[in-house]
Amino acid sequence: MRSKVSFRKPDATAPVAAPSAPPTTVAPAAFAGAPAAPAKPAAPAAETSWEDGAGWYDRMIGDDGDDFYKRLILPAVERRLDAKPGDHVLDVACGNGVFGRVLAARGVKSTGVDASPTLIKAAQGRAGSHERHLLGDVRDLAAVLPKAKFDHATMIMCLQDLDPIDQVLSGAAALVRPGGRLVVVMTHPAFRIPRRSAWGWDEEKRQQFRRIDTYITPIKVPIRLHPGQESNHVHTSSFHRPISTYLDALGAAGWGVVGSDELSSHRRGTRGARSAAEDLILREIPLFLVLAAVKLPT
Repeated sequence: MRSKVSFRKPDATAPVAAPSAPPTTVAPAAFAGAPAAPAKPAAPAAETSWEDGAGWYDRMIGDDGDDFYKRLILPAVERRLDAKPGDHVLDVACGNGVFGRVLAARGVKSTGVDASPTLIKAAQGRAGSHERHLLGDVRDLAAVLPKAKFDHATMIMCLQDLDPIDQVLSGAAALVRPGGRLVVVMTHPAFRIPRRSAWGWDEEKRQQFRRIDTYITPIKVPIRLHPGQESNHVHTSSFHRPISTYLDALGAAGWGVVGSDELSSHRRGTRGARSAAEDLILREIPLFLVLAAVKLPT
């Protein structure tokens, strides 16, 4: 007998958090004389910018990150990066600067680059003396940061929103010292494919499972930024790629992968008849993939 199965729409990966206070502009003293981002930028620095959803994103992430950032993503990045006080980290596609604030609390300097003027303004408004944030296209980091050098770099939840990625990875490699580390975080390409993956329920086995409709073929997927608001039509694009594409691109750019983490959600299903099966599959199917790499000598 065939098992009875059911499916629901793919799950959202992050809920909206409470709005944070409006940012105010501060001048990062540790970077006196360094290039400053425009006080009132006219337009996003790249077409892949999240500018249209920047206000929503800033409210969701807030000062310290949502629960996914605080409990999963940021601790994993800190552990893999292992930055020391006095180090200088390049935060690629920095958003509202949430990781720069984590680094600053540990005496680590950071420079964040993002294409969204609204997010850069929000990052600057929260920045302390160890942080600076610049408007620019991360696919051309040399133009944003000429002659700059860094100890390490991060790319947190951004590569799947960028295309192409080769210039991003090679641009960061050109700015990081040999032996420096790069930590990349993304939604897991094998299990979280926008519009091509979903949760399913097998009634006969009383088992939750993950359905994957495609994986190997790279695809560009339009994403609605506010999936819970039917009247909202703000969209961006996500670029699905298999893991091999990321590994090949890292190697071609001069990065050697030395480790990885697969992070499962800390959340659990609604209490009920299926809760045990839901909790099991949430532990077994990871939500995020972390890749740690080192800059190879040239």
